[in-house]
Amino acid sequence: MDKKLKFTAALLALVLLSGCSADNKPVQSGPQTSASSASVSAVSRGAEPEVTMQETSGAAGTSDTSEAASAEESSAEVGSLESGSGQASAEIEHETAQVSDEPAETVSAVSSVPAVTTSQTPAQTAPPVVVTTTTAATEPLKPVKVVIPEVRVPLSPGKDTASNDKVLVDYSNCSEGYISVCWKGSGKRVKLRMICGDKTYDHDVAGGGATEYFPISCGSGTYKVQIYEQTEGDKYAKSLETEFSVKLRSETSPFLYPNKYVNFSQSSSAVKKAAEVCAGKSDEIEKLAAIFVWVTDNVTYDTQLAATVKSGYVPDPDSVLVKRSGICYDYASLMAAMVRSQGIPARLAVGYAADNIYHAWNEVWTDETGWITPELLLSKKGYNIVDTTFYAGSSNKEKIADYIQNSGNYAALYYY
Repeated sequence: MDKKLKFTAALLALVLLSGCSADNKPVQSGPQTSASSASVSAVSRGAEPEVTMQETSGAAGTSDTSEAASAEESSAEVGSLESGSGQASAEIEHETAQVSDEPAETVSAVSSVPAVTTSQTPAQTAPPVVVTTTTAATEPLKPVKVVIPEVRVPLSPGKDTASNDKVLVDYSNCSEGYISVCWKGSGKRVKLRMICGDKTYDHDVAGGGATEYFPISCGSGTYKVQIYEQTEGDKYAKSLETEFSVKLRSETSPFLYPNKYVNFSQSSSAVKKAAEVCAGKSDEIEKLAAIFVWVTDNVTYDTQLAATVKSGYVPDPDSVLVKRSGICYDYASLMAAMVRSQGIPARLAVGYAADNIYHAWNEVWTDETGWITPELLLSKKGYNIVDTTFYAGSSNKEKIADYIQNSGNYAALYYY
């Protein structure tokens, strides 16, 4: 009996020591790209971030579910969205213009992702593998310091202006990439037309004495600015015209400041959220990755808004953050606001995506190449296409990344 007991005890000890080893191996994650690891929000889960203000002078005060977009074209959205082309939508004769108020072609809500049949990615090398280590689970996580940067603030100093008793156009800071318009009246529709070379941008002006900022979108050159006031129906009369030369301080300047379509300020929720998700990130690729992943993981496509959006719709990044939903115009505006607040140039582009989808997306500037997700490679220096709407709504990230990275799938008409 004693021998049986001893045998049983020895067998039990052996089982305890070796019987579960196959199931108790440490779990190892697969190789990660550097941007993939950068894509994870830097705010430690369960740790309250410490928020501080960056004490730097900065540049403030200087100088769709549906994949495609479906915003009803508004005159403010895509130049003259009332005309559907953004080109001159009015026949101007004797200081009057004929402008249609009928809804133009919409940024249509498409119920599926663009058809992607083949990989059209540029030649790529395999992403670098980053080996990560983890600390013991019992070690407390240190809070990540969140620094809210000082964002750029557009100003109207009144040095170089054109005005009459109804409107003031201030182009004092055109070298920084923007002008301002203040229409003093109310009740009538007012339009700003900016002509630069062969491009014409038409914008709605709010009126009521509000100062609004509009980007210099066509680079350095000569700009003609016209202000039109609605007289009756779709007829507008010219109220003011001026012309000035622009020499941009930098080609990226217009896409660092807030404006009517990418609206943010120092106190904006979009700025705070960008600071949170970029906390601990050291370069532009890591910051872009953090913002891109956060937006695509947290914002859903608003099919109801897509079906009911009216002419004149303008996105508001902070409202999108509250709702956590929007149409492509909202995705692109939020992404641009968050990226610009981190000092990285970002354009809100409006045009066509294959196949014939009227759409809005972003083009982000990088001084280097790199990965923004494991699938999406920023393949060149300068501006790279980033499409949060399509990426967020696609179940096949690899295929949609191939689509996004092929610039031939996008034709931008306007930049904001």
